[in-house]
Amino acid sequence: MLLSLNCLELGRTSNEVITMCIGKYSEINGVRVNSDVLTVANFKKLLLDEKELQGLTKMDIWKVELDLKSFKDTIYSEDEIKKMGTMMEPAYVLKEYFNDDKKPKTNYIHIFIVPTETSTEVKDISDDIVKELVKPPSKLPDKTSIRNFLNQKPDVKIPLSPANFSLMHTKGNGCISEEERDTYFEKSTKKDCTGLFTKLIGRLIFPSSVGKNEDSFHGFWDDIIKNTILTLGKGVVGLETMAFDRNTNKKTSTGRNRPDLVILVRNICPFRGEEKAENSTADVSKELTDKFKEWTYGDAPYLFAYYAIGQIVTFVLLTESESKNIWSNNKRTRPEVKSETLGDFNLRELSERLRAMNLLRNICRLLPIIVNLCPARDTPDFLTLRRENGTIVELGYHVKKIFKEERSVVHLKEIYATLSQNNVRFTDKLEHCSSHSVHLEPRGLQRKPEDLNELLRALICILTCLKEMHNIKPKPILHRDVRWPNIVLHNDKFILIDFDYATFGSERKGVVKKPLKNFSETGHAPETLTSRHNKKVDIWGVGHLIDSCYIENKPKQLKEFASKCQDKKPKNRPTASNALKDIINIFMEYLPESSWLNQVGIA
Repeated sequence: MLLSLNCLELGRTSNEVITMCIGKYSEINGVRVNSDVLTVANFKKLLLDEKELQGLTKMDIWKVELDLKSFKDTIYSEDEIKKMGTMMEPAYVLKEYFNDDKKPKTNYIHIFIVPTETSTEVKDISDDIVKELVKPPSKLPDKTSIRNFLNQKPDVKIPLSPANFSLMHTKGNGCISEEERDTYFEKSTKKDCTGLFTKLIGRLIFPSSVGKNEDSFHGFWDDIIKNTILTLGKGVVGLETMAFDRNTNKKTSTGRNRPDLVILVRNICPFRGEEKAENSTADVSKELTDKFKEWTYGDAPYLFAYYAIGQIVTFVLLTESESKNIWSNNKRTRPEVKSETLGDFNLRELSERLRAMNLLRNICRLLPIIVNLCPARDTPDFLTLRRENGTIVELGYHVKKIFKEERSVVHLKEIYATLSQNNVRFTDKLEHCSSHSVHLEPRGLQRKPEDLNELLRALICILTCLKEMHNIKPKPILHRDVRWPNIVLHNDKFILIDFDYATFGSERKGVVKKPLKNFSETGHAPETLTSRHNKKVDIWGVGHLIDSCYIENKPKQLKEFASKCQDKKPKNRPTASNALKDIINIFMEYLPESSWLNQVGIA
């Protein structure tokens, strides 16, 4: 024997290596061929005679050098093979690839076989099968029937080539039963899902290995959870823009302000996860609910989530408690979020990984319906922004701002303390701070009003806030940045946020001497940028709110009001008190039956 070559077909693992032993002579089509002149083309004919490669008629072979120890259970793609290997030319003598210092090493893979033609034409129908697997239901299941829905078995089976089907072992440790295998898959020589096998099923059979710390589990969790939703979700109408975000900076406070993994669909997070290593003692289930500050998902009856401790994963349903409609002293009680267990999975076992795949498949079918029931968002549920001035804004369950200079925090502490002492309504609150950061609540929902009703409500809330800010003695507060990006919807009320550029006016006339030269001209009163100014810059901002809110059928008096607020001469603009009266009158004229003014304590 002159050569012993370990060969492996594309899509198979190291457990299916074919060892080809080349002696002094080999028989090719009944002719004895000396190994010294045996060509690569001759060697391919020998490979085609092997039982394990039955069905192949043509192939390319690539010389590689891969240690079997590091290679174990890995499935390489064709592109990866081409990058690491050398294609063996059919006319070349085989020995030339393994002469002298090129001799094949023991316990290594030496040749990759890449099929180029099989005996029958097999069509990859992965895309069609995925669409069948994730067909949406006619309506969203209620909470009493959701478990049964999520455990529904698929109506179609995934066809696999005999080689891939054989990887679903039904004998030995860690195997699945034939019933489990046949629930999801079928062996076929006429149709196949090679694409789906490569992207998803192969990774479920051979997931990434894990270590001791949490980071070492990310690949494992992603193979089973993230990758399943990503692969199957592409077949669902409405999930085309689905995005994933993983928190990789857990050593900072960001981890307390967002889940470890989020899926975003049109800026909404209908699926999230908390993750810990196997040795963690944290109450991960509690983390899923305790981080919630409010339920901002409108009419959606539930969201989906999971928590993982090592390879043990629990999927849960997140729902809003019944306290959501309770009012006390004109204040809405904070809604509690509950979690209900949907199922526990030991993902060490292939059987459990396939069961998790099926549950996630059914979750994918529901995500667009849930998102459609949620209010629209202008910004994602979870996002980190870096402003030009160096400030970092973490948008999560609450808002955290991190500043370069301590004086920015000192300034905000003084502003928010004054707002609190004077009981100014319709603003966010500074909950706590450190030397360089502030923690603000509530975050609210950032979006413009969608109709006249909402626009008038927003104007009433903001003008009430400005009236109370401007009347503070001895020095009024000027916000100076009244724009829609700084207004959020919270519990049926619009609140003013982002007081970074707020300041105190003078005691006598409420005048500020220094202009804000770094402001953009769009959305700010002209005098704010060029000269001394007063409280009327905020009134100009209210007028601009009306003009920059693109709703249909704005009343004539509202347009005239907006023009009056944006008069070039600040002294001609109304005060916040008079402007508020004007807007309340318009509100009562167009919405006379509304009880909203009483609910929010304005009437």
